[in-house]
Amino acid sequence: MKKESAHVIPIIGALVVAIAPHTLGLPLWINLWCILMWGYMLVSLKRGWPLPGTYIRYGLTFSGIAGLLLTYSVQPGGDTFIGLLALMAAIKPFEMATHRHQMITLLLTYFIIITSLFRSESMFIVLYMFFSVFITTIALVRVNAPGDRFRESLNMAGLILAQAIPLMILLFLLFPRLPGSLFGVQDKTLGRTGFSDRMGPGSVSRLLQDPTPAFRVEFNGPRPKAEQLYWRGIVFQAFDGKSWTTQDLIIPNPPPPASRGKQYSHTILLEPHNSHWLMGLDLPVKGPSWARLTQGQVLKSPRRVKQKIQYRVTSLAGEPFLGTDPTDDTDKTSLSGFGGLTAGAPKSMADSIPDDRPGKISPKKMAGGIISSAGNKNPGARALAITIAGKASTPTKKAQLLMRYFKENQFVYSLTPPTSQGDHIDAFLFEYKKGYCEHFASAFAFMMNLMDVPARVVGGYLGGEHNPYSNYLTIRQSYAHVWVEIFNPKNGWVRMDPTLAVAPDRIGINPDGSAAFRQSAVGSSFFRKLQFALDAANIRWEAWFTGYSYFEQKAFLEKLGLGKLGLLKWGGIPVFSLVLVLLVFVILAGFSGVLFWWFQSKKQKPDPVHHAYSIYCQRLGKLGLTKRPDQGPIDFAKSCGKKRVDLQAEIMAITDCYVQLRFQKNCPATTLADFKHRIKKFNPKPEPQRIAPVETIP
Repeated sequence: MKKESAHVIPIIGALVVAIAPHTLGLPLWINLWCILMWGYMLVSLKRGWPLPGTYIRYGLTFSGIAGLLLTYSVQPGGDTFIGLLALMAAIKPFEMATHRHQMITLLLTYFIIITSLFRSESMFIVLYMFFSVFITTIALVRVNAPGDRFRESLNMAGLILAQAIPLMILLFLLFPRLPGSLFGVQDKTLGRTGFSDRMGPGSVSRLLQDPTPAFRVEFNGPRPKAEQLYWRGIVFQAFDGKSWTTQDLIIPNPPPPASRGKQYSHTILLEPHNSHWLMGLDLPVKGPSWARLTQGQVLKSPRRVKQKIQYRVTSLAGEPFLGTDPTDDTDKTSLSGFGGLTAGAPKSMADSIPDDRPGKISPKKMAGGIISSAGNKNPGARALAITIAGKASTPTKKAQLLMRYFKENQFVYSLTPPTSQGDHIDAFLFEYKKGYCEHFASAFAFMMNLMDVPARVVGGYLGGEHNPYSNYLTIRQSYAHVWVEIFNPKNGWVRMDPTLAVAPDRIGINPDGSAAFRQSAVGSSFFRKLQFALDAANIRWEAWFTGYSYFEQKAFLEKLGLGKLGLLKWGGIPVFSLVLVLLVFVILAGFSGVLFWWFQSKKQKPDPVHHAYSIYCQRLGKLGLTKRPDQGPIDFAKSCGKKRVDLQAEIMAITDCYVQLRFQKNCPATTLADFKHRIKKFNPKPEPQRIAPVETIP
């Protein structure tokens, strides 16, 4: 391999390390493309194969871009951007003949390393990024100092990274954080809650087989029981015969919480889901300062959650009301388990289901006191509601009888129910009688509204997996759950979970078979224990790293007292942070200048004797009198005196001073001044050429 091509191997090595985290997310053809290009480049170094010419490189570039557009033609996003960088990195080594192109390739490598955060911000990927940056920096040093030993390049790269760490921490804390994702790119592989503003048939079922985490929770004190692990996310209050929709209003000043229920404080690390909903233990009464509480007691973010965020919630948790005892006529508080907030609750069904929007149920009193709706959808459910309402007079009694109907009529909890067309609730109640939480909750809330009992559907999660090596729960997408709340004039909104009437084991047992709040990993395999341990370490990292969001940065700056001074209002957080970062850069630049001046002043001053003697030798060199390395000062002076007799006296005088200053111990103090003075005046001219006399011919 030629010496001028020695830089290729470290650069390609840095590119391979930088691309490695993306290989599983990139299409197979892009991975093969990179292997083929880099492989040909390495083989060509050994075999001497010719590199692709300009037109071939253009052809490869356009072919790669065309393939990229065909692959991501539906919705370009973060994967498209990463794929483009991979194609560029594969072809770029073919044109690294100059130092400029080598530096451009290394800068491209650093940029590819940054894109690893598009896929994950976990502790492991960040550690890998440090390793990748270290490898790329070694390649950078090798390119700029190819003659150094590898150990010297290693030390230099480590020193550069060590110097960059303080600035990295400073920028992490102060550089303005965007409320959304970088460049507005939303990665489709990121976590999602799956709950939108509309819940129709199949909305929840697609999450039940997804084991990825939706959020994680750590309790700041006592923990609730397994049967209290209801995680509230969204409330659906209107039904059009097929789908439920939400119409929550923001409460400017939330009313005080009800006295029932135990208070639990917990911190949530929420995965991005591109919506405004914030999860919290049911029933949240206080959230972060930047969140808003809706009329349905749901926390909402002012911006869509497009990146992981961390926040603290205070909730009042109670147990669900099964209502299986139809003999009790009263609305006892003990039955309700947990009453919601009475403030703002509807006084009638007309308040619960507004009739001022097309397609919503319009409550109208009939002779039997049952509520009807336009369109007469799901007539079987209406008839059943009339029958149940005729046997009960209170909301609790009606709920009990409906719960009993589910329990005693061979209903089955199933994650794979048959699909139906037309009246979905009638098909569920009277035909296949199989379904999951979405079917039971939708039918229950629909029929309770028909019985003039305001009811709404709540979407969220149920359960959680406890990590034995840390005090937090992991709530996965497969734990998605919906339940019902009915309005009781005595107790406010009361949680009802009709799913538990047919599947009581759903409490405390997660869909994947794990038990909530499992206290130890005894009996688990080694790899399962290792997974718990690594996950516990990673969650601590994510709580600090990814949890430091736009809102957390604002809170941090306010803790420094900047909010009280009104400095955050001018231009907002981004402008203020940029000004602060620039100010820090100016301070660091000034500090670096002071350090440079200090170190320069500490450097050993040049030897005045050697400096003056060097000037003397340079002046003699202009006359053609050059000192050989093997000559001493006296021998050099004698040889110069023989060639320039006119300068012999001055040359010997300067040499005597130099020998005294260099080798004599007790040299007079005036010798140095005399030595410098003689050299300053020593400015010999070239010897004039002698003209031979012209002979005359007699």
